[in-house]
Amino acid sequence: MNFIIILLRQLIFIGPILWLLELFQNRLYFMATGKWGWVYPGSPWHWFSFQTLPNWTASVAVMFLLYRFWLIPKKINVVLRITITGVAGFLLEYLNGFAFFSLTGKYLFVWEQSSLVFIDWIALPMWFFNAAVYHFLSCTLINMQE
Repeated sequence: MNFIIILLRQLIFIGPILWLLELFQNRLYFMATGKWGWVYPGSPWHWFSFQTLPNWTASVAVMFLLYRFWLIPKKINVVLRITITGVAGFLLEYLNGFAFFSLTGKYLFVWEQSSLVFIDWIALPMWFFNAAVYHFLSCTLINMQE
């Protein structure tokens, strides 16, 4: 039961924080380059979408499961935890965009300047930052992992 409560707390608390962080990262990208890093073709706002909130919840669930069943039991150090989680998030974002397009024929999000379409390599450092924020929130700030 404790496992489910911890997971639900993370989904409710950390998911929306990471979604807001995504919006902030896209704004920073725009301020640095004059172009949006990624856009949401189905969104009236173009640079953000409420439709991606469930994706962030799923990302938090994956991060939680990685931590709970692999990274913590193996006593993997923090830097490697963040690296592994960041790469997993990067791959998950690509697969999420690909799956959404494959199932619906529509783009949920698009990286317009990228040949990968659903993600760009510049997102990898962003995912490392997201993973560090997840680590801080889940392990350090509210100790929801152990």
